[in-house]
Amino acid sequence: MTGTLPWHRRLPRDAVLLPAFGLLDLFTSSSVVIQHRPVSTTAWLLQLLAALVSVGALAWRHRAPVTVFVVECAHGVVVWFLLHDYRPWVALVVALYSVAVLRPLAVSAGAYAAACGRGLLNALDSYRIEPVVGARFGEFLVTALMFALVYGAAWSAGLVVRGHRARVRQFDTDRQAARDEAVTRERQRIAAELHDVVSHSVTVMVLQAAGAAQVATAEPERARQALLHIQQAGQQAMAELRRLLDVMTADADPAGGADRLGPQPRLADIEVLLASMRRTGLTVRTHTSGRAAPLDPSVELAAYRTVQESLTNTLKHAGAGSRVRIYFTWEEQVLLLRIDDDGPAASARPAVGLSAGHGLASLGERIRRAGGRLSTGPRPEGGFRVAASLPISQHPVDG
Repeated sequence: MTGTLPWHRRLPRDAVLLPAFGLLDLFTSSSVVIQHRPVSTTAWLLQLLAALVSVGALAWRHRAPVTVFVVECAHGVVVWFLLHDYRPWVALVVALYSVAVLRPLAVSAGAYAAACGRGLLNALDSYRIEPVVGARFGEFLVTALMFALVYGAAWSAGLVVRGHRARVRQFDTDRQAARDEAVTRERQRIAAELHDVVSHSVTVMVLQAAGAAQVATAEPERARQALLHIQQAGQQAMAELRRLLDVMTADADPAGGADRLGPQPRLADIEVLLASMRRTGLTVRTHTSGRAAPLDPSVELAAYRTVQESLTNTLKHAGAGSRVRIYFTWEEQVLLLRIDDDGPAASARPAVGLSAGHGLASLGERIRRAGGRLSTGPRPEGGFRVAASLPISQHPVDG
């Protein structure tokens, strides 16, 4: 974990910062600038060289912050023994900050303790040069405390930056996870739509084709009508599949998923669906009670798919001669939707529907996401029942 810019982007910034660090160090802690007594050319050059080494090591602080910190500590100790007129400290502050930003708390805490230990050398200088003997110990403590505060400020600033970067990374992680979840849910939604389209249309076409084959010779007109129904069902299925394929090949944009699927079937389209199913031989009747109220689009689609899946299952498992009753009961806050059939094969019917065996299971999940409940099972008097409870929108009907 670095959390830093690439080297080629850091280079222009370091070209400004590193010389500034060097000048600050020289102006505050070297006799090159602060001359209490004449400085020889050799001492002047050695102090400049020591400053260059100290600041130059900072160029690697992003790649190896702990190593650079150790170098700065060792550099300060060596200079303390060899050069009595130069006490570098700026580079060590920067190195400690880098360790606090880029390494765990335990490592940076150890680095802070080491920096305070090196600060004791500066405190020892203050003790040594203090002319008043009685004030030497106090000067030692003040200097040690001053450097502890300076290094503590650098360490604390590094910890703050590290925490901020961690929060930014967590935010990015959460955002990516949310995006992945949205993509997954969109794919599940498209898969459910594909199931509804393929299950209904293919079932209708297969049964119509079987019926046409049986009456092709004796009743050619009925066979022709069945073939027309197959053509219409196929065209409708192709149109819906083409719409879904357009969605799947479009650029991924989970936030706009609900819009990209285009206009969805509504309860007003139920009659078209029922007419199609009646042409297959099903006897379908509807019963409505209560006052109709507006439904959210997701709820209305769930209601439509409930009727479609139920009729498709009846056609598949109970046969084309079955009778189906659909009950719409509008209450104050819910729409109760019930589909009953009297198919003779209902007792042996699998409880999960068509296709890969997940029709009603998928429908149940769709209704749950819409805020409703689904129950399915055989009827005591024979046949099969699908019952759904769906929430009614809490806003007034326009007009």
